[in-house]
Amino acid sequence: MKALPIEAIRREFPNQWIVIEVVEAKDGAPFKGVVLKASNRRQEIIEEIGKNKGKKLFFFFSGITASPNTAFAL
Repeated sequence: MKALPIEAIRREFPNQWIVIEVVEAKDGAPFKGVVLKASNRRQEIIEEIGKNKGKKLFFFFSGITASPNTAFAL
């Protein structure tokens, strides 16, 4: 798959967990990447991350996001 901007990836894979290999960043944040895996199951994405050690990865959920004032504990 070719590299796409993050926003295009969000639109192409709605309401899914996604892991990408980052190929371009802007202001220190991922801007463009190649999709390695998209899934409704977060665990599948975690497994894919383990298979791609050494690469610059970014994973995220493309659905509804929380407000900037929300805190998370992982």
